[in-house]
Parts: sequence; structure tokens; C-alpha cells
Amino acid sequence: MMNEIVVNCTVGKTANLWFYGENGLRVEKRKFRNSIFVTGDWFDLDFLAQQMEFVDGIVVERDQGKSVYGDMEGLRIYVPFRWERELIRKIRSIGSGRKFRIYNGLINGSLKFLSESGLTLFHTGNIYDHDPEIPTLEIDVTYSGNRFVSASINKLMIEDEEEAIEIFLDLFPQSVFFVYRNFSGTIEFLNKVSFQSVIKYNVRGGNSYSSYGQVHYNEPTIHIPGKICISASSFMYREGGLHGIMEICRISGLPPETVAMCTPGTAVSSMEVYESLKSGIMPITDKDDHEDIRTIEDFMKNDHGGSVMQPRPGVYKNVIEIDFSSMYPSIMHHFNLSPETINRSTGIKLPGDNPYYVLPQHGFIPYAIGNLLKRRLIYKNEKRWDDEYAMRDKVLKWLLLTSFGYTGFKNARFGKIEMHEAITSVGRWALEKAMRICEDEGFSIIHGIVDSLFIHGDGDYRRVLRRIREETSINIVMDGHYRWIVFLPARSGLGALNRYYGMKENGEFKVRGIAMRRGDFPEISALAQEDVLSMMSTFDPDRDMAEMYSRYRALKNEYMSMNVTDQEIFRIRVRPSRYRTMYSVNGLQRSVMEHFQEENGREISPGESVYVVVNDYKKRIFSEHGGKPDRAFYREIMKRTFEPFDFAFESAIKSKPSRNLLDFFH
Repeated sequence: MMNEIVVNCTVGKTANLWFYGENGLRVEKRKFRNSIFVTGDWFDLDFLAQQMEFVDGIVVERDQGKSVYGDMEGLRIYVPFRWERELIRKIRSIGSGRKFRIYNGLINGSLKFLSESGLTLFHTGNIYDHDPEIPTLEIDVTYSGNRFVSASINKLMIEDEEEAIEIFLDLFPQSVFFVYRNFSGTIEFLNKVSFQSVIKYNVRGGNSYSSYGQVHYNEPTIHIPGKICISASSFMYREGGLHGIMEICRISGLPPETVAMCTPGTAVSSMEVYESLKSGIMPITDKDDHEDIRTIEDFMKNDHGGSVMQPRPGVYKNVIEIDFSSMYPSIMHHFNLSPETINRSTGIKLPGDNPYYVLPQHGFIPYAIGNLLKRRLIYKNEKRWDDEYAMRDKVLKWLLLTSFGYTGFKNARFGKIEMHEAITSVGRWALEKAMRICEDEGFSIIHGIVDSLFIHGDGDYRRVLRRIREETSINIVMDGHYRWIVFLPARSGLGALNRYYGMKENGEFKVRGIAMRRGDFPEISALAQEDVLSMMSTFDPDRDMAEMYSRYRALKNEYMSMNVTDQEIFRIRVRPSRYRTMYSVNGLQRSVMEHFQEENGREISPGESVYVVVNDYKKRIFSEHGGKPDRAFYREIMKRTFEPFDFAFESAIKSKPSRNLLDFFH
């Protein structure tokens, strides 16, 4: 018998808990007494309390609370959740933006209610338990203008619109999750469905935003009362599916629709807030911890980031890749790095060229990160036998990667720049120590970047890993043993840090930075590179080099001729970084944006991805679905597609043109 589990939570005047069990979905309303906490000089706090004395719905009490730095006294202000943001704005105004410190404010309402109520979304009771089977309706509908093309409903392909509507209406009532692909097609389909059944929905508009120097776009989202609506184009769904979304809901307290549209950084920040509230620690609302004053010399000495070592471009054989497991989160956890423990004078000195010390008491961040590390370790071990664990592991990997970056983010509630610098300093120390150990054990370093090393030699790599673990206290594993690997040059001629491909001993390929891993190349480029790698995987090292090179040239010529009937594989993604009118040059981005504006009246936003086939680049003719490709335009793309393999073969032929391919490897 299936116990009821909480699958969603929404907060307005009350908290609405969605329970799912054998009898389906039910919603239960619960009271939610929301509060914030304000500290400051008592003269100012008394004045603040007087201002709120006669405001209906707001209750002010003197109380004690706890932050990550310890106990404190102040005012606890009970305020309806829907009024909270405006109240905080007024408190800031009364205090001239500097007299008060506000805690427990501007937190996702569902997260706040769940943490204070001791509830967990999708709680299964045991970390090894599988996710509950929750009815899901997944649709992908395509229209050409107003003409229905096709629909996929729960993986069933349908080419008749009336049949699609009938199947949809049959499955819709009992579904809990509503997963949709192709936003515009889904809206058109829902409009058609509404003629036969009353299904209300609303759309919340998309927006462009900048993150880490790149412009991104959140497309509009669909919301249907009584359903959990998930866009299949969202990052979290693409990475982990519903299993990944449910896992993040468990550890962050965020509802599924919010998780689907949030970034890994938001998920990490929410997890920290969720854990802090459960522990009785109030997160600060307006973080105003400033970096300590220091000299330029001190700044230049300590703020170095991670270590990198550029590879020498070329082809290598018998290469081992070793990788620190979640290096930065592991450092945070093992070395007890947290805002309240890090300092420059007392405690335990951190290793390497670090100017920082840590206090012995257990920090909050190591505690919060420890839960992530524990869960990922379990999923990493189990994912080989179970795809569900693999999906959970994938999203937790992103959260762990982001957890370090947020320590240096100025608005992070639990961030501190000194902590960020201390982590990278310990990371440099660990990587440099690992390099010395590798060299002591008879290996040479081919490439190193932040938390991984590519090494070559005849030593015992197991002994290397054991020594590194013992001497750094950070777990390290062999991530791959390559029969051969190609490190590619950058435009400068120096080795590119993250552009390589190689074949492991088990026959699997690992590729980074080439067309098949990039979103700005058409599908034909990925197919071409996959075919080349497939050809190289069957290569017999004892056969003549000339035969291998001849097969490669034939494959390359076949693709360069572009005698392909499937025109969809020429679709290329265009993602502009600014508005159409801001482009001064009429390049591909501006031309495609003008095409959509003229053909469909659709204005493409910065960061939004659209797909077109270039039919005639000179005349600026594009099509969204097929059409004869511009051979000259795509031939240039295919030249770039084959460059990584041209480099490997040409390097081998120039060095010793008459010997077997693998004999040319360093």
C-alpha cells in the first residue's frame, strides 16, 4: 500500500500541500504564520516597533534568534507572506538602508513553510528508495502556422489532430505532472482542446538575463491549475528528467515547477537556506559582509583561482586521467570551510600558500555540503545498474560544481570571498602535490586543469592514487585509461585547455570542445564526427597508416559533397546576445532575427535559441523546417568540423609518413 507523499506546496494566504497516494491527488490547506527577524540598536528597534504598532495583520515581539555567527536579540515581526516584500522595503527605508539587519526574509514561501514544518517533498523514507510512480502526461505538438503537423503523447506518435485531442482529454484528468515540449505548439494545441473541454491555463512571460558573461533566455512557462507543469526545455529537466527534479525538491525544499526553471546556483542557495531553517539558523536577507581591507600585494598573492597547465598539441598513447572527486566541495567539507570558521589569525592553518585559518567548531557549510556529497557518492556507485540513480547523480553533480562558485558570489546568503580564496588555494596545493607525486612515481604530466591530470608513463597509477589520497585527504580516482588521446591547438597555436578527444581502453570515447559537443553546429557536423570516431575505434594498429588515412579521406569527401536527403540535419542553432536593432553588422544573428520578425511577426529576445536551415546566406534566405541548404555556407562549417581530425592525421603523417598510426603517438 502506497503511503501519501507531499508532491507540491504553494503558499498564498495559506499553505497548500498537495498529497499523492493510492486515491490520487488531494490538496490540504494549512495555516502559515510567516515571520522575519530584525536586529539593530535597541533605540532604532523601539522606533521601528512603534511604526508598526497599529498596522492590522502585523505582530511585533522582542525575541532571540540565531544566525550562522551565533545568538542575537531583536524583533520578530509576524507578517502575512504576501505583504512581506513591501514590509521589508519599508523597514529599509525607515532605517535609511543601514540601521537594521533583516533575517528570514525574501525566501521562497514553499521552502520556508516546509522547512519550518519539518516536511520534505517526495519523501520516500530511505535514500535508496525509488521515486514514486506519479501519473505524467508528456506532450510534444508541432504546428506549421495553424496547420497541425504531428503530436507525441506519452511517446505515442499521432498524425491526426482530432485523435490527439481525444487521447489528450482521456489522459489529462488523472495526470499530476504535465510535461510539455515546444511551447508555441503546446499553446496552439491547448487552444484547440479548449473548444471541447474547459481547461484553463495561464502563461508567465519569458525573460533574458546575463550569467557569467553569457546571455540566456527563460522561455515563457505554462501553468495549469491542479497540475505540476514542467517545460522539457528547462535545464534541470534536460539533465535529470523528473527523477532529477524530484531529487532537487527533496534537498532544497523548492516546489517542482520552481526547480524546473531555476539554475543550479539557485538550487544550491535554496538547499543551504532549507538546511539552515531546519537547524534553527536564520539566513540574512541583505548580505552586507564586505571584503577585508588589504594591500594590492596581498590581493595579487592570494587571489589566483585554480591551477592549469596547457598541453602540448599532439597525439598521445597510453594516457591515464586522474580526477579529484568533487574537489572544491570536498575541500569545503574536509577542511571545515564556512563563513563563521574562516579567519586570518586563529585556529588551524590551512595547507599551501594559504593565509587563512579555520576555527575547530564544525561549520554550517561543511554540514550542508556533506549531505550533497553523501547522496552523490551513493548514486555514483549505484548508477551503473539503475538509470534513476544516474539521473539523480547528474543533477547533484551540477549542484556540487556550483556550490563552490556561490561562496564568492556577493549576494550569496552564506558566501564570503575569503572562503572562496581559501578553497582555491587548497585546490592549487592539492593539484601541485599530486603532480609531484606523479613525477616521483615515474609519470610525466601531459595536461592539468584545476582538479584533473592527464599523465603518461610506466609507473603504478594505483600507488599514485593511494599516495595522493593519503597526503591531501581528498579522494581521487582514475577517470579514464586512454589507448590514445588527441590534444588540439587553440587559434594561438598553443594547446587548448578543453579541446580534446580520445579512446579509452574499454572502447568508449571522451570528447570535449569539438562540434559534436557544441550547440552552435548543425546535426550533420555531429554525425560526421561520430562516424569518424566510429571508424577510428575499429582501426587495427598493425595495419598500414595509408589505409586508415584513405578511409578517413573518403568519409570526409562524402560529407563535404553533402548529398543528403534529410534536410533537417542542416538546422543550425542561432542564439543572439542582443536585441535586433542593436546589431550594427548584418551577420547571421541579425539576419535570422529579421527573418522571424518579417515571416512570423516574432521578435527574438537576447539569449533565445531558434533553429533554421540556411538556404542562401548571401540573399539572407532561411527556413525553419528543411529547405535546400546553401552548399557554400555549410561547406565552410564542415571544414571546421573535420579540423580536429585533420590535425591528428597531418601531425602523424608529417612526423613519420610510412609507419602505423599508433607508432606516431608520443
